[in-house]
Amino acid sequence: MKEISPDKKLNMLFSLLALVVMWGAWLVAYAVIGNDYILPSFSDTMKQMWKLFGEAFFWKSFGSTFLRALEGWLFAYLFALVFACLSVISEKMRSFLAAFVAVMRTIPTLAITLMLLLWSTPHFAPVIVTFLMLFPVSYAQMMSAYRSVDPKLSEMAEVYGISRKDRIFRIYVPQMLPSLFSQAGPNLSLSLKVAVSAEVLALTYVAIGGMLKEANAALEISRMFALTLCVLILGGLLEFALGFLPRISDRWTRGRTKREERA
Repeated sequence: MKEISPDKKLNMLFSLLALVVMWGAWLVAYAVIGNDYILPSFSDTMKQMWKLFGEAFFWKSFGSTFLRALEGWLFAYLFALVFACLSVISEKMRSFLAAFVAVMRTIPTLAITLMLLLWSTPHFAPVIVTFLMLFPVSYAQMMSAYRSVDPKLSEMAEVYGISRKDRIFRIYVPQMLPSLFSQAGPNLSLSLKVAVSAEVLALTYVAIGGMLKEANAALEISRMFALTLCVLILGGLLEFALGFLPRISDRWTRGRTKREERA
């Protein structure tokens, strides 16, 4: 079993310390404010969270919200990949797409959600909003990863007449994957946050956003905090799980190198 390095242990310790500080700030703030309608107690929030875990509707809403976030993230990633490839192939196409990406980057979330409700349903609107928010981010990350590829390697490949396929899988992909994989977790976590916000605005019924809206209308503040904590925990778990992707890319690159050396 591989031993955890001292640096990683120190990072884990500081991450745990950050959680303790935030928890302590919550306790202090509740003691100072002393008003459950402004800030609920930690114990009441935990009770509400435990109650949520026993509700079938919560798990159905939780799964629906996650699927919407995942759909928006995947569509954004796939479209960004296609447009990034077109931009790499043609500089004119890159200039043409730059205007669309700039517009999508600056569209207000509230405005686009309200307009989408006129054209779609509360079920699909959060998916579209998530896509519109994540697409320009994913596109910019892919273009940044492409620009980070050492130009000397491209020149060398052209001099030695290396095929386009080998250039892609032996030069571009190995150098771009670590950067792209490192952003996968934060992007999916961001898509979850955007999806929940869009669900609140769209009044999506079977959704965490819809449950937040109902709790807000009923002034169930501890329930709102419990739902928010569930989203935070899911986002943290997604970032942690996808944080292993760069290691996979490193192993894939090393495996290809070893196979080529043996050949």
